[in-house]
Amino acid sequence: MEEYPKYFTLDEARELLPEINKKLERAIRLNKSLKLLQSIRIAQDDDTNIGNLALLEHSMKQHRIAYLLFKELFEITKKGVVIKDIESGLIDFYSKYEGKDILLCWRAGENTINYWHEPETGFEGRKPVSLLDEEIEDTND
Repeated sequence: MEEYPKYFTLDEARELLPEINKKLERAIRLNKSLKLLQSIRIAQDDDTNIGNLALLEHSMKQHRIAYLLFKELFEITKKGVVIKDIESGLIDFYSKYEGKDILLCWRAGENTINYWHEPETGFEGRKPVSLLDEEIEDTND
């Protein structure tokens, strides 16, 4: 099993981003579908089995979508990416800068990874990667 957290250079994270974005877009769509299905209530008819069949079919759809959603989330997480918020598509990549852990931060819709923050500050503490005056450390050596 790989060591966790996995650390990325800025270039490595940016290189992985298209693959992660594709999986994340699918996960976002699946999450929306699952929420919609969960909001639907099926009326049961005590006199017939029709309501029970509809309820079972509805439940099967929810479970299938949930399975597909968690499969995508697992694949993203397995790569070492930290999923912060599925609805907004917010993810982080662990990195090192001046010997300290930082998180390279990206949200769905952004062109590339342009921000980072310290683990304690979260999204509100995002700063441009251009402020990093030294190369982000390559911890794979």
